[in-house]
Amino acid sequence: MSRKRLKGEKYDAYLVKNIEPMQAFMTSLLGSRIENEAVCNFDIEMSALEDYIQRRNSENPEFKYTFYHVFCAALARTIAERPRMNYFIRNGKFYERKKITMASVAKKVKADGAEEGLIIMDYDRGSEVSPIEQMHNLICSQVNHLRKDEQSHDSTTDIMKKLVSLPGPIYKLVVKMIVRLDRKGNLPKDLVDVNPYSQTCFISNLGSIRMDANYHHLANFGSNSFFAIIGKKELKPCFNPDGTYKMKMYLPISFTIDERIADGVYFNNSIKVLKAYMMKPELLDRPASESIDIRKVEEEFGL
Repeated sequence: MSRKRLKGEKYDAYLVKNIEPMQAFMTSLLGSRIENEAVCNFDIEMSALEDYIQRRNSENPEFKYTFYHVFCAALARTIAERPRMNYFIRNGKFYERKKITMASVAKKVKADGAEEGLIIMDYDRGSEVSPIEQMHNLICSQVNHLRKDEQSHDSTTDIMKKLVSLPGPIYKLVVKMIVRLDRKGNLPKDLVDVNPYSQTCFISNLGSIRMDANYHHLANFGSNSFFAIIGKKELKPCFNPDGTYKMKMYLPISFTIDERIADGVYFNNSIKVLKAYMMKPELLDRPASESIDIRKVEEEFGL
């Protein structure tokens, strides 16, 4: 997707013109991003996921595949097919990011006070490399870099360390300048690229620390309209039409979304696409550039 830059566009996003009048008008009335949070909670049955992860890891990769890798791959593929999930609103105007990027925080060790680092995953929707390989390789390489020694840091952490080390008055002035530039969409490219709140989606993998949560707030800083939480997997009854049931493992997912970027039907249909990819994860082995008729998969699982 490439075209001539329109007036008011920034280097990282296209200005969206074909917004429905009601949506555009209501956006002008409804206030900021944090005043327009919509929360969606749902579960994904894990039997196909578990089989897929087991098969992948039976090939003895250097870095094991996890549910987190599959989720990131499925989400990236979903956003590529559902472009409004990559929208953001600034000063009442709608923008679509040129890239699909996801941010996540990783601790060097799972302990109180342990240093954190930021992972940013840049998904290439036109690549011949599959979504699962892209996400697995990006996550593993960055996590490995963070954890290989105590002196390793990501670019975002390096910038923040320099800023917070400034004298108090200068630090406050710099923060005010950053906030002002962000509101106008004039943050330098280097800051936007490493800012977790300027990415398509911020992901929190709470299941990795065996923690439950079903909500995380958005922020007015940056352009992030979409926060995802992966919870702790849990055993639940799956009922048959005759009333009998079988206990199955489910993965709880929570989205917090700026509801101004789309309507409820669009969000619901996007969740169906994500569920389809996670319930049939072998589709994520195909090249990112390949077209997939996901409607057939949705019908297969009754989504």
